[in-house]
Amino acid sequence: MKILFSSVGRRGYLVKYFKQALSSGDQVWGVDSNPYAPGFAYCDRRFVLSEVVDPTYPDKLLNLCCENNIDIVIPLIDPELEILAPQRELFTGHGIMLIVPPPHTVRMCFDKYLTFQFARKNNLGTPFSVLSVEEALHCLEAETLNWPLLVKPRKGSASVDIYHCHDEIQLRGAFDACPEPMIQQYLDGPEFGYDLFADDKFRPISVFCKKKLAMRAGETDKAVSTSDPVLIEFGLKLLNAVELFGPADVDVVLDSDGPKLLEINPRFGGGYPCSHMAGADFCRKIIDIRNGQTLAPDVGSCPNGVCMLKQDEIIRPDWPELTNDGSAKNHH
Repeated sequence: MKILFSSVGRRGYLVKYFKQALSSGDQVWGVDSNPYAPGFAYCDRRFVLSEVVDPTYPDKLLNLCCENNIDIVIPLIDPELEILAPQRELFTGHGIMLIVPPPHTVRMCFDKYLTFQFARKNNLGTPFSVLSVEEALHCLEAETLNWPLLVKPRKGSASVDIYHCHDEIQLRGAFDACPEPMIQQYLDGPEFGYDLFADDKFRPISVFCKKKLAMRAGETDKAVSTSDPVLIEFGLKLLNAVELFGPADVDVVLDSDGPKLLEINPRFGGGYPCSHMAGADFCRKIIDIRNGQTLAPDVGSCPNGVCMLKQDEIIRPDWPELTNDGSAKNHH
């Protein structure tokens, strides 16, 4: 079996996790637009392709997979999911399992206002959100919103362009400065992250949850797993409501009246190692699906108290296709 990570970036730990789940002779390959992607260090083969925004990118990726008999493709960044989700059936027609959910799920997940509407429709707690300053001021007057408020991009990531506003002047300034802005209720509570998993028929399989202890650049840096039944139940309710295939990284805030959904990222998240150490093993689950096996749900198996602490790793890039001037061949 050959598994390919597209936009492998800094996810060397995922490459190692999959190698542990594979049989002898199987391989994990990596693709990235940057020849210095640290994750390349652990890949059996590595390829440099154009950036995902290049209109030719999907065809280049598909050709690479067809020419090399790739069995599974796992995209790892948000922009790539939007581009590849409509191509899932095309990849399937070539015998390649592309780990992306349906396009309508991707659209909902990457637009935080659509995520808010999805949560309300499915009776999932979520911070109240509006799309204009005037609507926010009306809600403040009606006391359906209270200061402070958050202004954030509807399609933002990595906690970029998020503003905390304490008065109307700040609110109007932040709204004008933010790309595609929305205004959201601020919740002052502990933040938790989920690693959810559904099979290729969108059946809920896994709900793993962890409390976030520290963040860095929008990614979970330290976390500890929790078996809190309220949180596990919320994660299962969400998983039942969304058409998901493969992993999803979900953020919630635990408010006084229960969990509140912030966002859904239908891919491996930066906090996945915590769930993996707690027994999630989404890597094995993906391989088993590709091998035609029916997965047994393991919701409720998340243990309490498994701690994850990240640290930087120093890598000397010595793969053959990387030259001294930073250029790269397509393969070795």
